[in-house]
Amino acid sequence: MRLKLGVLLVALGAGLPARPEASPLLVDGLRADLSSAAEFALGDAPGGVAGLDRLDWRPIRVPGSWQKAGIPDHGYGWYRFRFTLSPEAAAHPMAFTCSQIRDVDETFLDGVRVGGTGAFPPRYDKGTLQARLYELPASLTSAAGPHVLAVRVFNAGPRPGGLTAAPYLDTVSGAFWERTMFESPLALVAAAIFSLGVFALIVFLRDRRQREFLFFFLLTAGVAAYVISWLSLWSRFGVSLSFIFRANFALAFALSALFTLFFHYFFVLEIPRWMRVVLAVQLAGLLAACALPRVDDLYAILPVCYATVIASGFRIVQALVRKLRRRAPHALTILVGFGLIFLATLRDMAQDLGLISWSARTRYVGLAFLVFAVLFLSVVADRMARLRVAASTDPLTGLPNRAGLFERIRIELARSQRSSRSLALAVLDLDRFKEFNDRFGHLAGDRLLIAAGERLSESVRTTDLAVRFGGEEFVLLLPEISAEEAMRCCERIREAVRGIRVFGAEAGTTISIGVAVHEPKGGPPPSEAALLRVADAALYRAKALGRDRVFMADGPVPSEIQRPTDGESVPRAAT
Repeated sequence: MRLKLGVLLVALGAGLPARPEASPLLVDGLRADLSSAAEFALGDAPGGVAGLDRLDWRPIRVPGSWQKAGIPDHGYGWYRFRFTLSPEAAAHPMAFTCSQIRDVDETFLDGVRVGGTGAFPPRYDKGTLQARLYELPASLTSAAGPHVLAVRVFNAGPRPGGLTAAPYLDTVSGAFWERTMFESPLALVAAAIFSLGVFALIVFLRDRRQREFLFFFLLTAGVAAYVISWLSLWSRFGVSLSFIFRANFALAFALSALFTLFFHYFFVLEIPRWMRVVLAVQLAGLLAACALPRVDDLYAILPVCYATVIASGFRIVQALVRKLRRRAPHALTILVGFGLIFLATLRDMAQDLGLISWSARTRYVGLAFLVFAVLFLSVVADRMARLRVAASTDPLTGLPNRAGLFERIRIELARSQRSSRSLALAVLDLDRFKEFNDRFGHLAGDRLLIAAGERLSESVRTTDLAVRFGGEEFVLLLPEISAEEAMRCCERIREAVRGIRVFGAEAGTTISIGVAVHEPKGGPPPSEAALLRVADAALYRAKALGRDRVFMADGPVPSEIQRPTDGESVPRAAT
């Protein structure tokens, strides 16, 4: 009876339909996509790769995790690809490539181990960020006919695992070229970003008041580290891939917070209360990325990371749009640069979430940040140039101020000695300017100063220098000019100032001018202070003679007067 029942069960089993198997793939050319030949078996093979035939194989769709294919468990799993090499394909050295395997893996061809990334339990080390490239033994691939490529993986959960990018058979040269075209730009971009950061750090160390350069250095260092975390070189150097994975997560939180702080500091903005909450969450996420015991537990905080990155991005865009509406300098440039970063970040996040295929493995955040960094440094350079101009320009008249006067006199004195051409310096002072102010008001006085500055600029050559020295006093530096020409120039200015009439004042004023001329005679040139003081003494003489006149100092300018210390000024002329 038992024998009959057993025979019946065997017969019934033979009548059941077998689980479908993926058909072997004919590889007659390279690069060959193995996705259509993918099969999967959950669990570890008894006896290792030699026991693959004892596993329960089923076709599976790749790229994609096995959990999304309807196999809910985590742990060990095997992928199998059966293919037949044509004689043409077998003539080339081959490699197996896959842009992303979320887990630790090791790969076998015809039972021979050809490579692996990470480490299996108990020394678990996952290699999510690193692309796979394993050269296949020529002793095996040179034989045309059927072959089996098997990939052993371990997924610790909770995030689904497996081959989340398409697997390929490629020529060795083609595989290395493909990896080079992805990783070389990343490395170059990271190096360029870090170089810009080092430059910013040097600027900060020279002037520690410019803290935006310190923020910028921290940003560049962080972005460069984030970019190179995607390189495969870490697996070859023996660095813990789980550590690289943690660093990648931690940097995502840290960089988002740094960007927020940087923009608020650069534009002198107050951080709103809700944004402070986001920053606190990002700090907590950074600490969690470093402290969670299992590296795979980081996936639990991934949605928080994405949410805070998006919140920070929208806050920065919102602040920049407001600055743009208020016509803040450089707001448009910064908005364009950050907009590129934000769009690249959203695109890379979509790829991480599987919304964009990994078949064309790309990361755009680094390149977008490099563009932003160049734009930002150009903005800072322009701002510093404006500050330098503002520091050396009188805001009322638009003339240069006294900041660079002594250096310019020193340069022109040296040039005068070399060329044996005379140099003239004039000190000009508006007559009874205090009385004008008291009678017509300070607004009219300002208008008079502006008009006087315009007359000076119109009356001198492009090689001359007109400076507002302070108050109602001006200085003219006239290189390569004779004493007669200098007198004529000053007389034109005196006549022009006498004719000035400004709104709000019924009368104008006059100007007194003292002139000193240096004639090179082969001896040592006078100091800058000596030349100024001789011209100032001539101005005193013009005032004493009744004002509204030009007086030229007699004789050579003495050279024994000591050079002034920094900040020392020429005595003010009497009004």
